[in-house]
Amino acid sequence: MKSPIFRELVDWDYNFKNEFNNREKKCTFVIDAWGGAPILSLYKYTRFGINCSSLEKQPPLAMLETAIKEQEKSADKMYKINQEIREWIEENNLIVD
Repeated sequence: MKSPIFRELVDWDYNFKNEFNNREKKCTFVIDAWGGAPILSLYKYTRFGINCSSLEKQPPLAMLETAIKEQEKSADKMYKINQEIREWIEENNLIVD
């Protein structure tokens, strides 16, 4: 069984440009397009490191592609989620209170 993702640990406004400044133990959701087709991943970070792992349950591919198109091209192929994907995450109970 996978560990639950607690709402209080989710940073919905995480900024990759500041990822090495004042990191506390939190997580965010990202779109990872490194391996080809984009996937929704959980991006966990602490003062000591980062772990990015894909989620078992995925939103529709078109939803992920739309969110990527709304942003500047990323050299590391990691993108922020948009409001539509956030709502999908909440509707599909991927986080717990």
